[in-house]
Amino acid sequence: MSAVSDIHTLLDETVRRERGWVISSLVSKFGPGKVDLAEDVAQDAILKALSTWPYKGIPKNPRAWLRRVAGNAAIDRVRRSAREFGVDEDWNFGSVEDDIITPSLSDPELDLMVLCCDPVLEPRDQLFLALKTVCGFTASETAALFFMTEDALSQRLSRAKRHLKPRSGDIARFPTRFALKERRPALLKIIYLMFAWGYMPRRGALLFREDVCREALRLSAALLDHAEGNAATHHALQALLLFQMARLPARLSDTGTLVTLEHQDRSVWDTSMIQDAFQHLERSRSGDVLTRYHLEAGITSMHAQAASWEDTNFGAIARFYELLAKEVPSLAVEVNWATNLLLQGDFNRAQERLNQVSTMPGADHFPGYHLARAKLARSQGDLGAARASLEAARACKTSDPVAAYIDQDMGLSDA
Repeated sequence: MSAVSDIHTLLDETVRRERGWVISSLVSKFGPGKVDLAEDVAQDAILKALSTWPYKGIPKNPRAWLRRVAGNAAIDRVRRSAREFGVDEDWNFGSVEDDIITPSLSDPELDLMVLCCDPVLEPRDQLFLALKTVCGFTASETAALFFMTEDALSQRLSRAKRHLKPRSGDIARFPTRFALKERRPALLKIIYLMFAWGYMPRRGALLFREDVCREALRLSAALLDHAEGNAATHHALQALLLFQMARLPARLSDTGTLVTLEHQDRSVWDTSMIQDAFQHLERSRSGDVLTRYHLEAGITSMHAQAASWEDTNFGAIARFYELLAKEVPSLAVEVNWATNLLLQGDFNRAQERLNQVSTMPGADHFPGYHLARAKLARSQGDLGAARASLEAARACKTSDPVAAYIDQDMGLSDA
């Protein structure tokens, strides 16, 4: 691997994964009162490890190498802060070839996610803390995901950590069956949001972050291994993630541009992953509840089973969106529903929905809303209104590939 972009990609993937491992392992070892210190230790350890790469080159096994070197750096830092951690100066993790701990869920990140979902925290604070601490989101990424400022996010994170400090550390290392059952809905939402951000980042140069999507899928599968009784909701989420993941390679052209679902090469879709998704979707039907994961998995299954764009059952998809709008009303759901109505040629209902969306908070800053408006205007032959909507979409904050796609649609790419 010699290309600079490939090296940066490898660094991003490795650091994101191993930073979470170091933090999770330290918190599981020392308790929730040490979250801040664990984050500092992880940051120092990662920086120390990566500082040698430009001189010694990329190791054959970057993850194993970084885990070993970062583990050593973490040991040094803990020893220097022995009084703060409440350990002896000669304290050691044990062999750095092994995991720092033997996590109770066979995964230290899952242990820390369980801790972050402590009911003492407000639901949104649970999400903020888990995404930032466990999933490796930066402050700007987390703030963008929830349409809030970084200052507001920092205040919420600080408050959440203060609430966790007096809590017992046992739940992080030994989460009970009751704790897992009670906190599973929050855990599933964290995984859902993590995947959603990886699938469609709202900032940056990448159309998607495959490493983030794969990590969310891994965490979901690992948590599903610990499911007891009826796990229908979790199977629905797993089906949704697999359906979406299967299409990931087809979303990007050979030249690095966005390819919409309508124009994707379906032969590139991962058929094995789609088969697994349908198996999980079938298992999700065993429960007596209908969640957003069931409905969204149903929508993606319609696309997965269609041989072509023209063969897609848009009528069934519209029904799914109608139910989804009742279950979890949101700006994105309403816009997607309106867009689906446009695809069916139901322009009047699509316009009614978009008129309702225009009054929802955040609509002006949501590119999908303006793109749907542009599509509607074009169908009505109003090219001036279509261009105005595209310009409004271009003014919204989004990833570089999406911005380039809008530019191309406006005929501005060569300007």
